[in-house]
Amino acid sequence: MGGTKKRRDTTPSVATLFRGKEDGRPSLSQGHTETCSNSDDYEAAERHAAPITKEDLKKLLKETSDDIKAYTAAALASRTSRTETQIAETQDKLKTHTGDIGAMQDKILYLEDGLEDLNNRSRRQNIRIRGLPESVLPETLLPTVRAIFQSLLPDASEQDLYIERAHRALRPPTYNMNAPRDIITKLLYFPIKERLMKAAWDNPPTYQGQTLHFYQDLSPTTLQKRRDLNPLTTALVEKGWRYTWGHPFKLHVKKGEQTYTLHQVTDMQDFAQYIGLSLRQPAQETESSTPAGDNRRDEPRPRHPRQQAKPRPSTTSVGQAHTDT
Repeated sequence: MGGTKKRRDTTPSVATLFRGKEDGRPSLSQGHTETCSNSDDYEAAERHAAPITKEDLKKLLKETSDDIKAYTAAALASRTSRTETQIAETQDKLKTHTGDIGAMQDKILYLEDGLEDLNNRSRRQNIRIRGLPESVLPETLLPTVRAIFQSLLPDASEQDLYIERAHRALRPPTYNMNAPRDIITKLLYFPIKERLMKAAWDNPPTYQGQTLHFYQDLSPTTLQKRRDLNPLTTALVEKGWRYTWGHPFKLHVKKGEQTYTLHQVTDMQDFAQYIGLSLRQPAQETESSTPAGDNRRDEPRPRHPRQQAKPRPSTTSVGQAHTDT
């Protein structure tokens, strides 16, 4: 109760960093090793500690900078290592996927070629007749075609010339009577169809003064390929070189005693250069340049270019040239 009150320190509190060094006072930086038994003694010793110097700041800044550099270098090295690993894995996957895509494209091409061949084989007994006027009505179409066939093969019986069906090509009728729609006929017997094709080639039949032309009925894909090879076939005709079409799709060219075979439309330029032909730039296709009876005018789908190889001479014999399409 009657104890003496502790006098309050009215000295303004100043941060140690800005406090001047006082002579005679103990300093932690001067090696003061007196043991602080309580918190008051520790606070007193801290108040009398020497202020931080410029050298201390430089040292602290250097240590901090070194720590940041070490951490940054380690982090960058780790991220760079992970990035390089991911890039290597991505390259390996890309290489694998590229090979897989190439293999799948080859398989798709193989399947497309097989499907095209099957489509053409399903039409092997068909004949496409060009030039029969539109005045021949559907009701009289079948007997008219049968009479034309009979004129080509007089010795064939009615059973031999049996026609399963006959109809106009599937496109709108034209008002130009000089370009009637083709007639597509399907015969029952393939040998009779071959005899009719040969007879029509040797001696083309006529109907009301109009010359009729017989062609093999082909799939739209094959017709488009032949149309794409028009620059090559035109140059062959100008040179007087004979050529024939093969199945599955190919083009045989007879040059002297050698026969050359083209399998892919994409190889046309290399093929022409190899056999010594210069091709003209193809003209823009118009409606009037489309063969009559062709109801497919879509552009050909882009095909995966196979590995380019020089055309090899073939020993297959080449018959008379065909320029029907």
